[in-house]
Amino acid sequence: MKTGRVRGRQALGGILHALGLKRPRPAALSVLMYHGVTADSLNDPGQQSLSASQFDGHMALLRDSGVEVLPLEEGVIRVATPGWSGHAVSVVFDDGYAGVHDHALEALVRYRIPATLFLATQWIGQPDFPWAPASLGRPLSWPEVATLIKDGGCQIGSHTHSHRVLTALDSPTVRDELRRSRAAIEHHLGITSRTFAYPYGSYGTFDIRTRRIVSEEGFSVACTTVWGQHRRRGDPLAVKRLRVSWCDSNLEIAKTLAGCYDWYRFVQRLQTRHRQLPA
Repeated sequence: MKTGRVRGRQALGGILHALGLKRPRPAALSVLMYHGVTADSLNDPGQQSLSASQFDGHMALLRDSGVEVLPLEEGVIRVATPGWSGHAVSVVFDDGYAGVHDHALEALVRYRIPATLFLATQWIGQPDFPWAPASLGRPLSWPEVATLIKDGGCQIGSHTHSHRVLTALDSPTVRDELRRSRAAIEHHLGITSRTFAYPYGSYGTFDIRTRRIVSEEGFSVACTTVWGQHRRRGDPLAVKRLRVSWCDSNLEIAKTLAGCYDWYRFVQRLQTRHRQLPA
């Protein structure tokens, strides 16, 4: 069941949609952020999952809508290109749930959707993610990640090694988290990752210091979970994203691409004052 907060957000987004926000905004990149994909809908309170059939519907909508669907790094580069006035979409998955392989891969292949997976590398191949309910599924294995690259054309980014809040760590530990993650990806996949997603990712989990370290460690793009679209003047080391879950019908995706929910980051900012960050 949707919470009152979700219903209120979607109602206000519906008003903006009815008032004329109906088309994808120009000169913008919408990064659709997914987590777990499950066989059936879980309606999980944390809004971290959606069913395979719902994900298929989202991907079909993207392919039929005519918007340009690009790998994340390419999308960020496209937005920064002088004179570009289009609208691009990138699809990303955080953490590395096995459902991406088991339930999302078929749709990614069918609709030719390039996706980026942000892996919390310490937990790949383990029985569970310690911060997530078991119902969302186990972590991917390294062979499954390799299949997603080979069959689905997926790109791989870092989500740190252990998935801790970076602002709570000293600088040497932040560097260690980034280096161990990249080393694991290189060891298992032979890939040097250049994209990154901050664990948890909302206000207070990244700052000037962490952005500087991320850049110094060789990442060109870093994603937050701050709501909104990435635009030309946006910081490529603090890319805004749009969370997607079972709460989001195809109409909600259309409203999201039109910018009907870009205001929600101001709500996130207010929530930060009353939120205790994970350890």
